[in-house]
Amino acid sequence: MRAVRVLLSARDPASAAQARPLVEAIRAEPRIALTVAASDPAFERLVDAGAEPIRFRLRDGSTHVPPGGNTAPLLAAAEGLLERVDPDVLVVGISSLGVGLDEALLARAGGRPTFALQDYPGDANAIEGAYAGTYLVRDEAAARLTTARFGVPAAPVGSLRHAAYARLDVERLRADARTRLGTGPAQPVVGFFAQPPDIPGHEAAFGDLVEALRQHPSRPLVLVREHPKSPERRAQRVRALRGAGVTVRDTSEDLSVEPSLAACDVVTTCFSHCSMDYAFLSAWSAEPLGSVVFLLTSEEMRRFVRSQVGLPLPDGVEAGLGLVAERPENVAATLSRALGEAERRAYHEASRRLPRECRLDTIIDTLLDSGRRGARRTGARA
Repeated sequence: MRAVRVLLSARDPASAAQARPLVEAIRAEPRIALTVAASDPAFERLVDAGAEPIRFRLRDGSTHVPPGGNTAPLLAAAEGLLERVDPDVLVVGISSLGVGLDEALLARAGGRPTFALQDYPGDANAIEGAYAGTYLVRDEAAARLTTARFGVPAAPVGSLRHAAYARLDVERLRADARTRLGTGPAQPVVGFFAQPPDIPGHEAAFGDLVEALRQHPSRPLVLVREHPKSPERRAQRVRALRGAGVTVRDTSEDLSVEPSLAACDVVTTCFSHCSMDYAFLSAWSAEPLGSVVFLLTSEEMRRFVRSQVGLPLPDGVEAGLGLVAERPENVAATLSRALGEAERRAYHEASRRLPRECRLDTIIDTLLDSGRRGARRTGARA
């Protein structure tokens, strides 16, 4: 019996992070022949993981189509990729802000079984309603939310991107990162983890953080990690923060986000899922790391969050994993609360309740079963 042909795709860093442990598990499975396709910025991250991906881009060099754009070239390119690889089953990532490789593959799947690796609970994206057949999600709550929003099946499998955290010495990672930064145990470290600037309200929220840091008496060291889709913003953010009188370190070029996160006493973001990376690092740490502040300082930002994830608050907030600043004038006080010992310990306790099991074996069994059934239905060649 021939190996089941699986095509796995990703187009952004979060998708690549979700895909990486599955790629590693599939490569150890002789019953599956894996092909990986990726577009920037996921491509480099999967190259670093040894996945040997096919680079996907359109003839004009673009990798995605913005909302309302012409998807015909994208769909044609995805169809060509499917013809070359001829997979039995598709596994795609999930991205937002337009459509790209993942969504185009689903739209041209041609009856093949399709699965999507969900990173942010309740998230899905599609071209003209062509969703995946099954969403592989973190837990039961994510499964219920995904099914309620999109009417699609969802299976809890744990958090793939955090499976490797079980092997981390988080305390050593934190100590080494802070040593490299040149900060002592008494100086707080605040990180800003950016998202694409075209998210409504994002740049105003960053400005609100800058003003809050200008007022803060502790003069923290601030880490900046720019989103890979907008590297041109890095220098502007560094200048703004230095203008507020704080010391700044830019860690945007580091391929791995975990050292930057582990160094932080407070992670600030609008709703980037690096906040959940921080939560899982905290879960595997014997001692508290710190807390998270979500910068939802405008109504347009809050509307965007609700439209993207189907909930009024970012992932984890209702479970005690972070504080929300909903007005510009509240950022400084929220930041001070997050730096306090009580909040650090409360956050650590909440993080320890996260599900830390990752069922890669279940995913592989599902792909094998679905791929074989799909091959029989389509009369695939041996």
